[in-house]
Amino acid sequence: MPLTRVQGGLFGIAGQGNTATSLGTTLIENANTVYSDYTLTTNNNALSVGPVTILTGKSITVPTGQKWVVL
Repeated sequence: MPLTRVQGGLFGIAGQGNTATSLGTTLIENANTVYSDYTLTTNNNALSVGPVTILTGKSITVPTGQKWVVL
């Protein structure tokens, strides 16, 4: 089920946006393609399981002091 962004939790935009999916409490899936620009929420970090493709003209912004880790 696609989730909308919630502070301190999973984030995503339904449809062609960036999505994260929770399957119960054991598994979390992330899309392997970034379809829209995204900036990490202040004071939060992010992780993805890769490979991750960022479409041409799109970007992920990671503010100073924060991290985005692709496993």
